[in-house]
Amino acid sequence: MDYLCYRLNEVSKLALDVSVLTQEEREFPLSRRMARALLRHEIARRVGIAAADVCFTQNEHGKPLTQGVHFNISHSGDYLCMAFHHAPIGVDIQQKRGNALISKSAPRIMGAEQLQRFRSQGEPAEVFFTCWSIAESLVKLHGATIWKALDYPFVLNHGRVDVMGDTSIAVELFQPHSDYCGAVAYRLSS
Repeated sequence: MDYLCYRLNEVSKLALDVSVLTQEEREFPLSRRMARALLRHEIARRVGIAAADVCFTQNEHGKPLTQGVHFNISHSGDYLCMAFHHAPIGVDIQQKRGNALISKSAPRIMGAEQLQRFRSQGEPAEVFFTCWSIAESLVKLHGATIWKALDYPFVLNHGRVDVMGDTSIAVELFQPHSDYCGAVAYRLSS
């Protein structure tokens, strides 16, 4: 498993190389177009084909898929993260911003044990956004949507993530910048 983080306003000219994009991709908004170009180049490098020859399909929830490598992508604010693995993988980054919906959103993404811990800590925004990243990475690993987050309960314990009832999944936390947090979820090799 590995992942790459980019600050979009600092990426190389590869991200602006529209020649590798399909006609549909060329009409994406700029940040999504840049992300797709970077993703195509990275997948091509990993599987040994031309970036323009990378073909994408998607699952029933819209998660993009391709042959030869499992990947996932996330962007928030100025940052983009791509994760790669030999098995399904999920990644999420979150820009830490505001507290407005924390109390309302926490029960939608945190199982009972994590929610109790969160509330006993005074509902800190830092913990909320970390938990949001964990929940997103887990649902993306499974190819689902955030509305299924409670199907994948976890506990954040001093920077370590325990996925409840599934020891075959690992979650690693990372911080691409001081105002961001991130998590990558993947299956451990047997």
